[in-house]
Amino acid sequence: MRKHSTVEVLGCSGSIGIPGEGTTCFLIDDDILIDAGTGLCNIDFQRLEKINHVFITHAHLDHICGLPFLVDSVGVGRSVPLKVYAIAETIHALRQHIFNESIWPDFTRIPEPDHPVMEYVVIEPETDIVLDDRTIHTVMVEHTVPAVGVFLTTPTGRWCFSGDTHRTDRLYDLINTGRPVDYLFIESAFPDEEQWLADLAKHLCPALLFAELQKVHVPCEVWISHLKPREYDRIQQQLQKYPGAQPLKQLAAGQVFHI
Repeated sequence: MRKHSTVEVLGCSGSIGIPGEGTTCFLIDDDILIDAGTGLCNIDFQRLEKINHVFITHAHLDHICGLPFLVDSVGVGRSVPLKVYAIAETIHALRQHIFNESIWPDFTRIPEPDHPVMEYVVIEPETDIVLDDRTIHTVMVEHTVPAVGVFLTTPTGRWCFSGDTHRTDRLYDLINTGRPVDYLFIESAFPDEEQWLADLAKHLCPALLFAELQKVHVPCEVWISHLKPREYDRIQQQLQKYPGAQPLKQLAAGQVFHI
């Protein structure tokens, strides 16, 4: 049994344009990926080959764009399929709009339908998926498309990534009542001046985020992701006004958390 698991931030930006950053992608140990944004480009081929499980929170491009390249890069050399886990609506979107033989090959049929290099696994929210000594648990959150937040539980720690979300409740209910976490990664995509856009796009801005964090009644470190590059500095300034006892911390590519 490993001493602990690690969560490595490969990408956590709300878009491209910040050197060294990429869009959402987290690597758990060396074999589990949470989302597959442009941050996936930050690791080399040898590390890509070790990934066996990819969890996709929702179908938006900044969270999936690395997946076609990942399976294209490592697929033909795999002895077992790359497993892609998502709720049914997200898998439908991947099948229809990405791996559709027009945008990208359908790797669930390559080289043969009975022996593919990629396999879809439908997630049922609020059920456990156990991978060795690590448990992944998902919960539906509020976004413009069906989306989930992700909990990771290990023998030594707990982590939660909200995914892209707006106002939501069940995520915090789980944190408070049955799934306390050491770290909560949550977004703040827009500045407060653009709350109208945050409401439209079902994202958070600092004022909305501060209200959401009032729903968390157990101690945990809160780390912020998904800042849009154009408003990066302004969002940062507003996040520093958080009225809670513990200041909010900002994620950056390359950070590693021990869970």
